[in-house]
Amino acid sequence: MRIQQIVEAKEGKNLHMTHVEDLILDNGYDGAVRAIQFVDGVRDMLAQGGGKQKVTVKWDGAPAVFAGEDPEDGKFFVGTKSVFAKASKKVKSKDDLNEFYADTPLYNILGYAYRYLSKLNIKDKVLQGDLLFSPERPPELDAIDGEDYIVFKPNTITYAVQAESDLGKKIKSSKIGIVFHTTYSGDSIENMQASFGADVNNLATSSDVWVEDAYYKDYTGSATLTDNENKAIKQDIANMKTALKSINKADFDKFRTDQDLGPLFNIFMNSRVRAGSHVGNPKAFLRDFLKFYKQRMDAEVAKLKGGAESKAYQARMEKLKQTNRFVKDNMGTLLGVFSLYSSVNDAKLKLVGKLNNIESIGTFLKTPDGYKVTNPEGYVAIGHEGGAVKFNDRLEFNRANFMVPKDWGK
Repeated sequence: MRIQQIVEAKEGKNLHMTHVEDLILDNGYDGAVRAIQFVDGVRDMLAQGGGKQKVTVKWDGAPAVFAGEDPEDGKFFVGTKSVFAKASKKVKSKDDLNEFYADTPLYNILGYAYRYLSKLNIKDKVLQGDLLFSPERPPELDAIDGEDYIVFKPNTITYAVQAESDLGKKIKSSKIGIVFHTTYSGDSIENMQASFGADVNNLATSSDVWVEDAYYKDYTGSATLTDNENKAIKQDIANMKTALKSINKADFDKFRTDQDLGPLFNIFMNSRVRAGSHVGNPKAFLRDFLKFYKQRMDAEVAKLKGGAESKAYQARMEKLKQTNRFVKDNMGTLLGVFSLYSSVNDAKLKLVGKLNNIESIGTFLKTPDGYKVTNPEGYVAIGHEGGAVKFNDRLEFNRANFMVPKDWGK
């Protein structure tokens, strides 16, 4: 069994990852199986003695930058996700930069990326990373609780390092900072395939570049689960497996066959996150979703021409009736699905809380009243069979991500 966890572009490149619990909405019964496997894998990694699950820290960098060697001509290039488009925009020279990005916010950013990342001597591969700072938006000196820090804010989260620490001095002296998290290989840009993780140990060093990989590292042991914590989460996982077995697979997958219903669950879930809530009580969640669904249908109907006698109007009203009948006929299954969704999320949050115990670089949200301590954006669990999913606290980070303006391009 292999489930695709990545929402891909036509080119099949790593452009977006889903949240572990959303595998249930996106892939149905098999997605639920895979979600439980991911949760169990991260638990095993954090248990005393450790496991083989790979986890990377999800940095809140922007924009996404691709850098490496074009296998077709051996030339170094940088670019954004558009390097994989049919009309590929690979910056291999100043002329390319002028042709593709003149008079755009990316002009200076990619210009600096080309100048400095070329010093890393990336060979036989392309690396994808999150840009953390550059001369366009350099690190700054600021005071937090009366102590001097080097701070940089690439997107929503502000990162801070003690100014006089070795790391702080390194960042201060660097021209550009980037965290690489994905590696691409292939005989052409069009055929390249992504693998999660990036080995930066063999890259050339440059005082102008602060480069890191994204692998989760626990050097202190403070993120290790205690025996009791491990036992409790193992029991949570056992309960989830039991709950899943009680739901008929065919019934579980029914709601995903509805072209309106399935996608709208994801939209509704994101609206809940923006409002600061999750599934909560499954019955109340389903009731609220039906109200949301009816409002969407009513808005669509209001735009239709021809009034209540038109075929389009009749079709939409019939669709609404069918959905209500479907929900009524499958109430038990849907409640079971959302209960499982909530359980996966709860177990994930326990593991994220443990992962957050490791802190090498401070993470803050900058507010009008100063810096507010926050956790990292989250983590990425890499599957043994390929693919990856996000582990984060959506109510903490995603709500801020929805609401805080993205100003890296200004």
